[in-house]
Amino acid sequence: MLPTIRDLGFAASLVLVSIVALAPQAQAQTPTAAYVYLQVGGPAGAVYSYSASSSGALTAISGSPFKPGTQIIGSNKSQFFTMGKTLIHSYAVGSNGAIGSQLSNIGFLGYAGSSCGGGTSGTSGAVLDHSGQYLYVLLENGGNGDCAAYQTYKINSDGSFTFDGDAEEDFGLQSGPNFDFVDLPSILGNETIAYADESSGHDSSPIGFRREGSGTLETMPFTETDPTLSGGNYSVQYPDASPTGNYVVFQLYPYDSNPPQLGSYTVGSQGNLTTTNTSSNMPTSQLEGPSSTFSPDGKMFVLYAGGSSSGTYGNGIEIYNFNGAAPLTLNTTLLNGTPIGQVAWDTSHHLYAISQHENTLWVFNVTPTSVAQTAKISIGTPFSMVVASKTATSGSCPVPTSNGISICSPANGADVTSPVQINAAATVSGGVYRFELWNGSTKLVSVDNSGIMDQSLSLAPGSYKLTFDAYNTSGTHVYAYRDITVQ
Repeated sequence: MLPTIRDLGFAASLVLVSIVALAPQAQAQTPTAAYVYLQVGGPAGAVYSYSASSSGALTAISGSPFKPGTQIIGSNKSQFFTMGKTLIHSYAVGSNGAIGSQLSNIGFLGYAGSSCGGGTSGTSGAVLDHSGQYLYVLLENGGNGDCAAYQTYKINSDGSFTFDGDAEEDFGLQSGPNFDFVDLPSILGNETIAYADESSGHDSSPIGFRREGSGTLETMPFTETDPTLSGGNYSVQYPDASPTGNYVVFQLYPYDSNPPQLGSYTVGSQGNLTTTNTSSNMPTSQLEGPSSTFSPDGKMFVLYAGGSSSGTYGNGIEIYNFNGAAPLTLNTTLLNGTPIGQVAWDTSHHLYAISQHENTLWVFNVTPTSVAQTAKISIGTPFSMVVASKTATSGSCPVPTSNGISICSPANGADVTSPVQINAAATVSGGVYRFELWNGSTKLVSVDNSGIMDQSLSLAPGSYKLTFDAYNTSGTHVYAYRDITVQ
């Protein structure tokens, strides 16, 4: 889960920067895996920027630091986004990852949902979807403080924004606890369903969203079946949605107390959540109040914490192997006792971590079987981080050498069970702009700016006529087909 509003704080200090383990200039021509952007000192601070090689070495980007003057939000590789008190901004991204001139901005307080927050009286935050084509803005704690709003903005090819609608969550209307905070949405990789946390103190309840055809998030009713706990209940908090499969990981606090256990839930076609995990087989974290994030390929799950002061449960990083519906398993721990403010992944198996306490950025190469530190930078007061991968997530399906689509799963005519593993790769002259999977006239999956489709998809029992469709910006299409039966 991306760092949420509850995690954000303001810090100011003299920024002293020294670089350790940067790639020497002779290595500048090695393949670039990602661009890393570190904002220092606070949400208006300078942004130090680096290119990360395929080996995890870092090289400062020419012109860094950049000074957009507002908090960094994310990047879709061609555009970079920031957010201020009343505006969201887009900037051009150079071929070397440099943040260029401003392309556009839009005032988010001029649209539906603005009375719920933002500006000087409320709080706000934003997150990109996986495709980088939609920006979701969260507004809360403004006006009379009785609602939160999730605004949707379409990002146009020229960097301009189009408001697409909002979904509002009213506080004080529930039976039981009256919630007064929500988090940013965590979005499934198929972009159709998202979840967030709604809380007040230690009371918490997840809320669900379904994405409409326009891209707008709308609140969604759903059911949730939790593990049982002898002599009490779990407080189920902080949903983190898988980027490749129909799963959500929750932190489950037994008897509403630390430390949390981690539960893997399966997302049904209507957004309902179920789990086969139990209190006896779910792993238990040793971190206090951690945040979390998936690796882009959905195979690894990370918890990190930086606010522990109790001396009972710690700070640091825990890396888990994600096993689908089965319980997660602990892989390794890193930086035990070190307060960690944020972590992020690229698609080349690199994990980036920052600590204000240590004034440091670390880079690790992480796989299910090994972990190795590849770089370390000393930098004053790292406040926020954005990592923009240059390459798509690699699937195991070979990419065609000419226009066409390779489908490694499912096999044609196969009888399968849900969730169905979708693994395909496409090539279109000029580059793949969009790669889609359809069942008849129903779109099941959409991947932007990538010819890789590697996802686990929940499908109801029945017969399916699947069409894989990849196309470029000129409208050239390539197709492939599969007929399957879901038992």
